[in-house]
Amino acid sequence: MIEPYLLRRGEHACLLIHGFVGDPGEMRSLAEHLAGAGYTVFGMRLPGHTGQPEDLMPVRWSDWLTAAKYAFDRLSTSYTTVSVIGFSLGGALAALLAAERPVHRLVMLATPYRLGGDWRVNVLGIARYVTPWFYLLAQADFTSPDLRASIWRRQPGLDLDDPAIQQMLRRSVKVSVAAADELRLALAAAGQVLPRVRTPALLMHGQSDTTADPASAAMIAARIGSARCELVYWPATGHQLLLEGPYREAIFRRIERFLGRPAATERRSVAMGRV
Repeated sequence: MIEPYLLRRGEHACLLIHGFVGDPGEMRSLAEHLAGAGYTVFGMRLPGHTGQPEDLMPVRWSDWLTAAKYAFDRLSTSYTTVSVIGFSLGGALAALLAAERPVHRLVMLATPYRLGGDWRVNVLGIARYVTPWFYLLAQADFTSPDLRASIWRRQPGLDLDDPAIQQMLRRSVKVSVAAADELRLALAAAGQVLPRVRTPALLMHGQSDTTADPASAAMIAARIGSARCELVYWPATGHQLLLEGPYREAIFRRIERFLGRPAATERRSVAMGRV
């Protein structure tokens, strides 16, 4: 489990917010790229994301947002400009933050518009009081590049082609149903505030994302109140677009270029692009 990090560089600071059951490490490569370009970068850790599933059980989505606000406010006391970059759940929290704070630039990466899944998603609010655990890898496809990259980041060299290893992971990797419901609530809250977000925004999503529906980015772009909203889809790219895929470095450069543009007031437009 990678600890939070602060890479001090220039006066433009970037707050990085990781995804659900993730940690600051999943955005570390992007942080180092931005630091190399002269940005100060803080990779925060959301409450309950310690690597121990039990630690997420008592956490509410408002706790995640409170932590993001605190991190933003601390950066704002030391740096003249603060932008926010969120991955997956972190993107939803970044939007919630931008609705209440003077965020300079907003970047939402692989952010779901709503929690996907079957009918069980609709009963999470009840199930959390009945069933304690959801086993994340019970039906996992261990040939998925996204999944392999995510697991190898935590456990390098683990033989994911070994049936015994696969069975162990299916039985042991779990998240509390209550935490999954808080994820659902956080995404719903973000969807409600999107029209209030005025910050210039960059939305990027992988076309091959099987975790967050790629259509989510277009749905967010349609609702967000930003005068400038740039929407970019990346081919042959899954959910973990910062960890693996043929366009990873291009994604880093695209974010850097967006952050460097001067603020301007302009007519509402949504610039859509595919690479």
